[in-house]
Amino acid sequence: MSEHQTIQNPENVCFNCLQEKEETELNKIHIPTMGYGSSFDNFSTCLNLCPDCIKLTNPEWWKLEKINNEEEYGSYYKYEKEIFEFVNQMPIEGQELFYARYSYGACADYMSGQDWIDYELGILPHEKCKEYSCYSPQEINAYHERFSICQHPVNRIFNNESKGCYCPFGASGKYEQECDVNNSNECYKCQYFTERTTPIREILNKDYKDYEVYYKAKINQDKYKNKFE
Repeated sequence: MSEHQTIQNPENVCFNCLQEKEETELNKIHIPTMGYGSSFDNFSTCLNLCPDCIKLTNPEWWKLEKINNEEEYGSYYKYEKEIFEFVNQMPIEGQELFYARYSYGACADYMSGQDWIDYELGILPHEKCKEYSCYSPQEINAYHERFSICQHPVNRIFNNESKGCYCPFGASGKYEQECDVNNSNECYKCQYFTERTTPIREILNKDYKDYEVYYKAKINQDKYKNKFE
């Protein structure tokens, strides 16, 4: 069991210091959802801070001044960056309340409180992560440990001269076999993983699908040769 457990009776607890207070002492801050271009896009939440902890913030933050982003046809709160920096330094038990139990909207984290904490700590079991349709810590680790050294990925050159790196078995990353910020779950338990021994190839986008079929057939040739010949 994790040493970090969900807060009981959170309506009486400061999210930052985790001290229980009289409910009337707490500053209960509601942050409404915003639209495109905001970190609160389809995500609203609450934040309870005691008198001492709210002094650690800037009162201007909580006025929630809206800024219109004319270039992206959206809007955001002026001090979003500062708000999230403050929240992300809070104890994980307080972060859970902000991101999970008190959150609402299409982009909210709808995990149970304890599962959210365990996921952030990297100890939520793989099977439980898949119930939430999340990458498991095992999948994330496998991608970062395997993709950049595997034999199979190739550089894929697109028509607009942009470049990426793709594995015939599904994983992808940045050019020259660098991991991307978006994880790929295909590396986890991949039966084809083997460390690279030859230089990475470059394949034009128009040839990639044919190469993918060829490569898979080549890798599996010995496996199926005796079965079908």
